[in-house]
Amino acid sequence: MDDWEYFTDEELYCPCCDGGEMKAAFMVRLVELRKALDFPFPISSGFRCKQHNANIGGVKNSYHLLGRAVDITLTHDQAYQVVAKAKEFGFFGVGVSQKGQNRFVHLDNRTQSAVTFFSY
Repeated sequence: MDDWEYFTDEELYCPCCDGGEMKAAFMVRLVELRKALDFPFPISSGFRCKQHNANIGGVKNSYHLLGRAVDITLTHDQAYQVVAKAKEFGFFGVGVSQKGQNRFVHLDNRTQSAVTFFSY
């Protein structure tokens, strides 16, 4: 278990079993992005076990299963700032949900040269 500045184990571990660990390379990037933007990143989903991922309807090949993705509860300007800086900090999977009550930005560090954007 690593201690990551700005983030708690409760935010990062699977909520159904407290299992899993985020990959260090991913977390280093996330901490650096958080420092650069200087506002809180409340994590609504970090690592997921297979069972939890299935229960919430996550995709079978989710980067959450690998400890290489988070969903951050953000709205409006802060969400835009995270999306605008994502590639600079090595996040090439960027998802956005900004409608209704479930507003968040998904970040993952998939390995590719171009950013994949998707919306929920």
